[in-house]
Amino acid sequence: MRTQKIGTNGRPATQKIQKPNAVGLVRPDISSLHTSRHATEIRRHAERLGYHYLYTVRPPAGEVDPVGYALAVAVGVQAAALVVHDLTTVDHTPARVCETCDLETVCPAMTWARAQPGATGPGHTHPDHSLTIAESHRIMQQHRGCRAVTCPRKASALSCLVRAGKLVPPVSSPRERAAARGLAFESADRLPFSPGPDLETLLNVLDALTASVADSRTPVSRPFDVARSERD
Repeated sequence: MRTQKIGTNGRPATQKIQKPNAVGLVRPDISSLHTSRHATEIRRHAERLGYHYLYTVRPPAGEVDPVGYALAVAVGVQAAALVVHDLTTVDHTPARVCETCDLETVCPAMTWARAQPGATGPGHTHPDHSLTIAESHRIMQQHRGCRAVTCPRKASALSCLVRAGKLVPPVSSPRERAAARGLAFESADRLPFSPGPDLETLLNVLDALTASVADSRTPVSRPFDVARSERD
């Protein structure tokens, strides 16, 4: 990518802008027969977004933590983004990737921005291990007064329970639920200012809301993806 600027002689001069690095992740155990096609789509997607695509990471067979393997490579090459075909590649846990770098998905074409460190109290931080259903129920009880979008610990518990089929999140917005009950809903411009939740918490909440799609482990194809697949 190049931009123009005026040189000392008064004529336009060109200056090359350094592109951010990106690496891709393809897991043959997930992509199966589509591994080569996914690798090609990942590279093309990264280049369209303006990244300097370095290479595609293929974790060795038997690797117990393929996502961690790819993240270690991303850190080693100072990659700004990890590019994957869809969320099944990262076990439907974009928050884990976003602790290290941006996550770019081909299907759907989305950017999951790197999380910024927040100032969450120690009792509300993300747990340092995978939660069990019993632990999640206990956290939901302990944090009844918290909102999942502002409490990382409750967001993690919510995600676990939704994935396990123990809880179904509401499909309507708070405004719609208030209207259905005949309650007033305070507009945003009357609410006190708040810096809001950190991105990692938002991603965990989104993980929970999209868990039904995650259970199918089948990526949703867009029309032009299907057409491109048929051409390939």
